[in-house]
Amino acid sequence: MRIAYIVPSLANKGPVIVVKELVDQMTSNGHECTVFYFDDIKQLSFACSTKRLFQNDRINFLEFDIIHSHGIRPDWFVYRYREYSGKVRYLSTVHNYVFQDLSYQYNYFIAQVFGRFWMRWLRKHDKIVTLSMNAMKYYEQWINNDKLAYAYNTRSIDKTKKLSDNELKELLNFKGKDILIGVNALLSPRKGIDILIKALPVLPEYRLFIVGDGKSRKGLEQLARIKGVYNRCYFAGVKADAYRYLPYYDIFAMPSRSEGFPLALLEAAFYSKTSVVADIPIVKEAFTTEEVSMFQLSKPETIVGAILKATNNSDMGEKMYEKYTLCYSPENMYRKYISIYQQEP
Repeated sequence: MRIAYIVPSLANKGPVIVVKELVDQMTSNGHECTVFYFDDIKQLSFACSTKRLFQNDRINFLEFDIIHSHGIRPDWFVYRYREYSGKVRYLSTVHNYVFQDLSYQYNYFIAQVFGRFWMRWLRKHDKIVTLSMNAMKYYEQWINNDKLAYAYNTRSIDKTKKLSDNELKELLNFKGKDILIGVNALLSPRKGIDILIKALPVLPEYRLFIVGDGKSRKGLEQLARIKGVYNRCYFAGVKADAYRYLPYYDIFAMPSRSEGFPLALLEAAFYSKTSVVADIPIVKEAFTTEEVSMFQLSKPETIVGAILKATNNSDMGEKMYEKYTLCYSPENMYRKYISIYQQEP
């Protein structure tokens, strides 16, 4: 099978990481892949050829069996140029809840305008793959049910990659003898890190280590100062392969207000790391309360109890790992996608 993946760039970001996982599995199972991208950002390498698309470039879609786009620009590209001859199948994976995500990233008006355009472009594909059953139901109001499918993400980890001596010293000096809560995330309102900072005043024995950067960083730093906990928050900035920090966290936290299918949580599961999470739909679908410690997003103060529960239930991490191997391994992702690729139109 010949498969073309279209992505915005080769940046180290969630949707592109998912495509890398797909390429790894497809090529190892004998399929021929090509990754097309627009922006000149090359942070990830792929086990196949990659080709940059410049303005007015086109792809000979008929050379492939599957055209698989990821993101608003790739979806528009397929909408504009798709061929109706031949036996090519056109798929898109939607990695988020479009209207929610655009609202957090921009505002309600932009979300409504661009979200509706995006839905129009998606409807021209043969199949729309969401990241969960919940997301599939979410999109039923815009896309015919017979075009929808879902496939859970996976995450492969290279455990040979370790923190440098300076990175480890930085972390351990900050941690001291306290309990360390770790976050690996883009700093945006959607990620809910403000909820953690607001909880720290009643958790004096805990410290918060944040790997990542983004538009919310200054606001989060200011919030930490207002709450009097700035000395117990460490903003480490962007780090390559942030999962390298997971072995040193006592607790991993993902208090997100919205997620497609969180790769960072799969990384925590791979490391058997006890995790505190918001009770958003994807988390409740993916893990049980025996596997993760959930707080009520509608009552953010309940994160305190969830953190205390995680502190006293370290076996949750082992249960997360068992769920990962059972449901979210690379092999599971391959079997799901290949079945979708092979479905009759």
